[in-house]
Amino acid sequence: MVRFYSLTLIALLFLGACASKMKDQMKEYRVAFAAKDLTKAAELLEKSELKKDKKSILLWHLEKGTLALAQDNLDQSISHFQTSLELIDKLFTTKLTSKASSLFINDASDDFYGASYERSYAHYFLAKALYARFKKSGNKLDLQGSRGTILAWDTYFTDLQRSASSKTLYSTDLMLKVFGGQIHEVSEIRSDKQISLQLYKDALNILSTQGGVFSVFNTKSSDYIKYFEKEGKISSDLYQGTSQKDDLKDFLHYKILSLTKEIRSSEFNKEIKALHAKDDIAKRAGNGPANVVLVFEQGFIPQKVGKPFNFGIKGAINSVDNSGAKAFIATVGTEFITYFAMNKLGMYPGDTASPGSFVFAHDMTRLAVQEAAIEFELPMIESVPSVKRTEVFILNDKNAIFYQGPLPVVSENGDIAKVVLEEDVVSHYVKTGTRVAIKHILAIVAAMKVYQTLQKGNEGGDLLAKSAAMATYVGASKGISAFEKADTRHWTTLPQALRMTEVKLLPGQYKIGVALYDGEKAPLSPTAIVGEIQVKDQIKTIYTFPLQ
Repeated sequence: MVRFYSLTLIALLFLGACASKMKDQMKEYRVAFAAKDLTKAAELLEKSELKKDKKSILLWHLEKGTLALAQDNLDQSISHFQTSLELIDKLFTTKLTSKASSLFINDASDDFYGASYERSYAHYFLAKALYARFKKSGNKLDLQGSRGTILAWDTYFTDLQRSASSKTLYSTDLMLKVFGGQIHEVSEIRSDKQISLQLYKDALNILSTQGGVFSVFNTKSSDYIKYFEKEGKISSDLYQGTSQKDDLKDFLHYKILSLTKEIRSSEFNKEIKALHAKDDIAKRAGNGPANVVLVFEQGFIPQKVGKPFNFGIKGAINSVDNSGAKAFIATVGTEFITYFAMNKLGMYPGDTASPGSFVFAHDMTRLAVQEAAIEFELPMIESVPSVKRTEVFILNDKNAIFYQGPLPVVSENGDIAKVVLEEDVVSHYVKTGTRVAIKHILAIVAAMKVYQTLQKGNEGGDLLAKSAAMATYVGASKGISAFEKADTRHWTTLPQALRMTEVKLLPGQYKIGVALYDGEKAPLSPTAIVGEIQVKDQIKTIYTFPLQ
């Protein structure tokens, strides 16, 4: 038995060391990518443990696809993202839905399935890469492929809602609707523009409802979520919109009105009244469709961290299926097991963070255990850097400001990830806590047997027996702790926020600049130039820029 625990401990510590090494490597890769040192980033990725880890094959393709796209290697990027979506279909629809719990396998050592938002954004990146190749080649098959990927993205959410074991607030995505609308528009097919118009209307409805979940749009987002989770409906009183919500609403009003003007001109004035659109938005929309779409991918999504939680062992004792352990527990009784754990091994609830530190705390009152408890981790995002209101500037070839206006946030992935992972905590807490507690119970049983043996033999009294029991338990618990670290693997180069605007430009060379607002005061000039574009004609074109 001692030899078995020793070998198990060595194996678990080895696995923990590999996971820690990969985590450090991915941080270094992320830094190089952010600094736009793509050569170094590629070298780091190739040498990383991620490449060797067969359980993280999906994550490997997501990172490789993102890097290839940043390097303008479109064929390679498309290949990686197509493979990613094939893996998502295989892992999520087939394996994840039938995944069984195990005493010996935790999430960190299992396949990387990706969080729901990571699986979602694989569609965005494939659609973007296919569109970029269409811009280069003019091959309309790529444009059709991009359009088809948008449709698959929408189907993904339909499947997610059908298969979700618990209700999720992330049931669709604003970027799906808005970017999807733009991809349909560039086809220049009237029926596709009808689809675009509906997608923008869908986006406006989502902003008015689901948008309240996110702090970038709602200053009372936490209260909004709690009310929705408790009552099953939204509360307009708890949706206190921000300026960034207003910016996106104005942009969507413009998109709806400009398309209505183009394809349903007789309904234009009626739509203005229905939307209660601002006069300047209506006037701009009445001047005809824009031909330049600017998409900005800002920063990187906050990294996952392992957050500690307590779980009482008493509730897990009945789940033990080891025959020897079950027989022993039946002999001494559950109460004696918990008494021994608390008074001989010192297993009181740890000093963990309050469950009130996240918005789903009302579902987690069971965390406040007073009995013998173990501690384990679950992945969360504890801190999401706020995304500041930003102005975009377009300068002509003489460096004069041709256009300026708010640069709306369409989707804030940091907010999305925080909500999704907190939902996961609620749904995984009991399952994961029970699995980890069972491992600790087996270790406690082993420690009790050591204690009783030494007590019976009177080999030094209670002090020696207690010390030996403690040593037995501590050795096993270290292995459990090493193996039960939270699964913090994540798509590290996924943008935190996606912004979008569009404008009508004459052929020519333009510079794109940005600057932050000072409170509600708009900046007068750009503080940074993020890129340049060459407008050749009036055909609608999408341009993408990184934004730090």
